[in-house]
Amino acid sequence: MKLGGKTVIALAWVSFLAIVIGCGGGSTSGGTTSTTATSATTATTSTTATTSTTATTSTTATTSTTATTSTTATTSTTSTTSTTGGSLPHDAILYTISDGTVNFLKSIKSDGTNDTGLASYIAGNVTSVAPNPTKPNQFAFANFNTGTSKYKLYKGNVALDIATSTLLTTTSYDGIDAVQFTPDGLYVIFKADTGAGFKLYRVASGGGVPTVLDSGVFEFSVNPVVGTNLVAYSKDSGTSSDVFTVDYLTSAKLQVTSLGIETFSPNWSRDGANIVFGHSPDPFNENVHLFNVTYPGGTVTEVTPASSFNETFGFYNEDMTKVAVLRVGGSGVTLDSFNIGGASFTTVVNNTSLGPVCYWTDSNGRSASANIPSFQFGSHRRRSR
Repeated sequence: MKLGGKTVIALAWVSFLAIVIGCGGGSTSGGTTSTTATSATTATTSTTATTSTTATTSTTATTSTTATTSTTATTSTTSTTSTTGGSLPHDAILYTISDGTVNFLKSIKSDGTNDTGLASYIAGNVTSVAPNPTKPNQFAFANFNTGTSKYKLYKGNVALDIATSTLLTTTSYDGIDAVQFTPDGLYVIFKADTGAGFKLYRVASGGGVPTVLDSGVFEFSVNPVVGTNLVAYSKDSGTSSDVFTVDYLTSAKLQVTSLGIETFSPNWSRDGANIVFGHSPDPFNENVHLFNVTYPGGTVTEVTPASSFNETFGFYNEDMTKVAVLRVGGSGVTLDSFNIGGASFTTVVNNTSLGPVCYWTDSNGRSASANIPSFQFGSHRRRSR
């Protein structure tokens, strides 16, 4: 969190009400592939007997007086992971939660089942983590160095240990609060502050010199369609913030919305044709709901059921029939889901230590960035009472 020229990391959702009146978080990539093995053996011998046997393992042996024996064996195995894909579960919601000392990246089904840990890391050290959509158990993450009070970007395994990880850029930042792989795994997009405000960067996933894509950036997400090369993000547009996109290879930019009031946390649908985002109709951001805009810029429509809660971070499921959302209000913070066109929410997780992001994986298990509870204060968050 950038406040008064200093970086602060908030570790619990007690602070989330400050988001909807004055701050924002970040947004959330992994995959599922298959492996098939086939083997066949043929042999010929001579005998005077005839025997025929067929087994359920696809093995057939035939003998005759013409001395011909044939044996064919076929075995097929399909795995949910391989070296060419990530290891995230299909049709699950990724979320983060903290016990005050350790932060956990987890996945859960929308009915509350299959609550599974994917990674854990010391609270305050790792400020953002993103699964690689093309390699299992590989993550890009930002790490805080207590000796220098600076952040650096790394790529490593599930342990998120800088001693066994690859340093992606030698630059030290005052803050890094969002990272995400591109869907082909070739680049890491991240948001960092060098002391002059947050900027959006691209760096090769093997490391290198970062390229600045835009400045004054708040939350962002990378289009999940391979080859589209677009990042959606919120940015100060003068008196408010709006949704923009940038091509991470060419740096070509487009303003998608012009609403005149704050927008938060834009996130792509799986087909790359829609962007869901938080939008507040009042100047004090006291009632943030989710809205949808078709890309490259169509009619803006509300997608959340009527509610007095604040819903800032939302993601579609793969076929855009449901939305996962973090809501603040009433008794606290909940991770909920709802049907598009429905009238009510279903609570998936109810815990005040929920982090400010969730993400619904697609059929390939790919996911976006998953931030721990860290917030950025900026110019489009200044309208508070």
